[in-house]
Amino acid sequence: MESMTGFGSFHGDNGAAWTWTLRSVNGKGLEIRCRFPQGYEEMEPAVRDCLRAFFTRGSISATLELADGAAGQTPKINQAFLEELCRLAENVHARHPSLRPAGVDGLLNVRGVADVGTPDDPARRDELTRLFLTSLEQAAESLKTARLTEGAKIALCLKEQVDRIEQLVFEAKALESVQPQKIRQKLLENLALVRGDADLPEDRFMQEVTACMMRADVREELDRLAAHVRTARELFTETGAIGKKLDFLCQEFNREANTLCSKSADIDLTRVGMALKTAIDQLREQTQNIE
Repeated sequence: MESMTGFGSFHGDNGAAWTWTLRSVNGKGLEIRCRFPQGYEEMEPAVRDCLRAFFTRGSISATLELADGAAGQTPKINQAFLEELCRLAENVHARHPSLRPAGVDGLLNVRGVADVGTPDDPARRDELTRLFLTSLEQAAESLKTARLTEGAKIALCLKEQVDRIEQLVFEAKALESVQPQKIRQKLLENLALVRGDADLPEDRFMQEVTACMMRADVREELDRLAAHVRTARELFTETGAIGKKLDFLCQEFNREANTLCSKSADIDLTRVGMALKTAIDQLREQTQNIE
């Protein structure tokens, strides 16, 4: 079982120092956001393909950082663009003296002024690109390990919650036998209030009791809940992504628990039903973290 939350990184140095940083959080599907040094944006399709091979769900951010001077290129300044920015900055400052004048550091950070992205030698650039993509796999393996470690912890919580649900279903089955008596007693109380001194044939009364008992029969819901418990345990043994399956199963758990509460004619059975709903909500909350 794998969590969608994790962190992975890789640091490499081959005449150029670089670092991959991968962060993953919950997501409905697989969402990948990339951030590269200037000049390496064309790597994005390959980076996405690499990460898709490792993960199927989660919102993943992939960041490649280069150490200063690692790109192997002398910074190139777009002199004409810089001078035009300086003129614009002077004009703005003249019109609005209260504004701070533009500094050199700010102007150099404007995209297109300084190019320090890629090496002058195309062969060196291709070599670095290959190194970056190869090392990305190691960063992805690091993230994978972190997600599996977190997933193992979540699996323990999920199993405990499923055990709790099973125990509550067992308690509900023990209370199921009191449903007919409770229904009959409630009907007698209601009929006594309505009919007053009028006589109601016993057979008619029994027909009403039978109809109410059939509407309030919770055996089917309890059987389904027990079956869902077995399904959950089978999913825990599967490899691969099971998060969406578990989420759907939680919806089915919740549907049966709601019906159980609506049919209950016994306060103790209602309490068990409410406890079931709480346990199912906790199960679903943890399920949201699973790939």
